[in-house]
Amino acid sequence: MADRLSLRRAHVELVAGIRASEEWHPSYKQTPKQFRALVKAEAELQSQTGEYLYNLSQRADRYVDWTEYGRELSKQPTLQASIHADAVANGSAEVWKGEAVDLMKYIVEAINIIMAIGVDAAIERYGLPIYVDSIQDFVARAAEKHVAGLVSGVTETTRDKIRLSIKQSLTRGETTSQAIDRIQRTINNPVRAEMIAQTESVNAWNQGQLTYAHETGATTKVWEALAGACKLCAPLDGKKVAIDEDFVLGNGTSRSVPSAHPRCRCSVYYEY
Repeated sequence: MADRLSLRRAHVELVAGIRASEEWHPSYKQTPKQFRALVKAEAELQSQTGEYLYNLSQRADRYVDWTEYGRELSKQPTLQASIHADAVANGSAEVWKGEAVDLMKYIVEAINIIMAIGVDAAIERYGLPIYVDSIQDFVARAAEKHVAGLVSGVTETTRDKIRLSIKQSLTRGETTSQAIDRIQRTINNPVRAEMIAQTESVNAWNQGQLTYAHETGATTKVWEALAGACKLCAPLDGKKVAIDEDFVLGNGTSRSVPSAHPRCRCSVYYEY
């Protein structure tokens, strides 16, 4: 019988094949070697994120004050899906700092690899050398800030999901055991792992290319929207801005580079 690690490796290969067959902006596939590496790294990121979420789901109930839950539950049937904020450990609690460190351990390597692949693809696409002592160190420095922001966002979203799960359990009058089971199902969500991986692989690739463009003296950048792009991205197709300027999306938010939204596959072209 296959062990968990073997199953994960087989799943990574399967997911990489699926991602390679999906629609991307053509610029990603202009460098076939790097594109193959990208989809493999994205699949690995999905696997690592999924593993983290699974493990988190097994311990997430520790972050809930079940005494508080019991008090709220006793107010049924007058309770209207309310719960005191302190029933779920607040954002500054040490447990969430620990979760941030744990998540970073799972994903930082994959993010660094994808950024490095983005730099390699940019070197091949633009043909300009990059004068740094170590590309790996160069990429690691660029990745550090991005990963910290990603981890903070994922951790905050997780806390919100636990709180929502508790509210749903209270509304349904669920026992503590049932509420814990609901939290586990909410956190151990393969779709969330997939969405994070698809979005963050594009973010990391494009952050790597942006860092390369800065280092090699690019002056402007042009948004390259995927064919049939969404309402956020389609209006940006061909839009040119200064390299340090943000693109303004259809909803008024701004991005330095794609992704513009979850599962975005747009790209950016740099001009010198």
